[in-house]
This record gives sequence, C-alpha cells and structure tokens, in this order.
Amino acid sequence: MTPTILMAAPNGARKTRSDHPNLPVTVPQIIEEAVACQKVGAAMVHLHVRDQDQQHVLDSGLYTDVLSGIKEAIGRDLLVQITTEAVGRFNQQEQISCVKNVQPEAVSVALREMMPEGGEIKGSEFYHWAQDASVHVQHILYDAEDFKRFLLLIQKGSIPVNQPSLLFVLGRYASDNLGKIEELDLFLKIKQDPKTIDLGPWFVCAFGHSEAQCVSEAIKQGGHARVGFENNSHLSSGKEAISTAEIIEQTRDNALAMGKTIATAQEARELLGII
Repeated sequence: MTPTILMAAPNGARKTRSDHPNLPVTVPQIIEEAVACQKVGAAMVHLHVRDQDQQHVLDSGLYTDVLSGIKEAIGRDLLVQITTEAVGRFNQQEQISCVKNVQPEAVSVALREMMPEGGEIKGSEFYHWAQDASVHVQHILYDAEDFKRFLLLIQKGSIPVNQPSLLFVLGRYASDNLGKIEELDLFLKIKQDPKTIDLGPWFVCAFGHSEAQCVSEAIKQGGHARVGFENNSHLSSGKEAISTAEIIEQTRDNALAMGKTIATAQEARELLGII
C-alpha cells in the first residue's frame, strides 16, 4: 500500500496573527510549528516566510534560516517545501532567483505564475534547471484549464516529465469560494483519461471549512493531503483549531481510519523521486 503523505501548510501568504493568534510568522514560530506538525504525522511542510510587518516575502535569507532551524531540530525527518507565490508583488525573475539562492529540496510553483504569457522560455529554463539541481517542483494547478495547459507544456518539452507532483487547488482565498469535491472530480477526470501520461503523486488543498471533507475524498482516491492554516483553521467539528498541528492530527486519524498508512519524510522523498 502506498503511504499517504501529509503536508502541513501553517501560514500561507495572506493571513496574519489578526486572523489567528497562533499563526506562525517569525522564524522561531515557523520552526516550532513545523516541528510540531512532524511530531503528529506530517512528512512535509509547505512554508512561507514573513517580514517584520508579517507580510509574505520571497526572502532567501529567511528561508535559509528556517530550513537550518528545522534541520537542527529534527534532521531530515521533515521534507521542507518553500513557495514562490507571487501574491501580485513578485515577478517571474524574483521567484526564480529566490529558489536558485535557497536551493531547497522542494518548491511549489504555480503554473500560471511561472509560465505567464510571453514568459514561457524563461519559465521552461527554470523547470529544467530545477531538475538538474535536484530541486523537486510541485506544480500548483488552480483549475482544469491549468491542468490541460500543464500537459500540453510537458508534451512540448517545456516542462520536464521526470516525476512531477501536482497540487490540485479547490476553492479560492475569497471567503465565499470554498473548496468543493466537485472541483476534484474535474481534475481526476483529466488525470484518469487513458490519453493522459502517467504522472507522479498528486495532492489536494481546499479552502474553507470543507477542507477535511475534500482531503478525505482525495485520500480515498489515492491522493495526498496539504492542510493547515493557509487554507483553513477549523476542525471538521466546526471548532477552531489551536494550530495546524491539530489539523494534521485530525487528517492523520481520518486516513488511518480508512486503513491507510502515513508516510514518513523518507517515504515521501522516495515517492516524489527526491534523492
């Protein structure tokens, strides 16, 4: 049985401590929450770093500090994925430069940000560089059209086909646009089409209170889960969680109840093809 990868997303790019008093924003807070998530079942953590005003930044120095702190605390027992999210502030070159400066084990990249109209050549160069540098790229896909374009770019050779992993995003940041299982069905219809090439592991994240329901369905279908305060801060009971670690623990228990096993960081690396 393929173990289920649980990935924690404890802060994101938009929320601050005014949204939740336990949202980690400083380097020590981020390290502490990442370690707490690992202790209850997370094999991976998806991290954003913040400046002194709690604003999302693509700061290679802050990323390096967080990665070093996590490694010092728990060694390689947690696979750390940084983000290139633009939030309307950072351009393609700034995203690329951040990843090249940090050279993490893993990074998440939104297809529509790294491959904007007129920027496909530079984006393609980045994807091939990442493969050569052994930086695992997870491709963020926001809808079925993103997925179709991703497959076309692979077919063209613009994106390497070597063990890509995908993140299907259900819902959006807007409070009235919550994740829905029906959105997952649209992604899976494309993935399961006999004409679609065999792809690597896929994950789901879902905005809002439907997070637990959506990721449970993904796990049932053989996918993996990314959960946490970035997308949702409530438990399936409706109670507000005290931390992302509590949401990881809930997701772990739900997966175990389905008869699944939970991946360790090393098992996650093997599934993702990370050396």
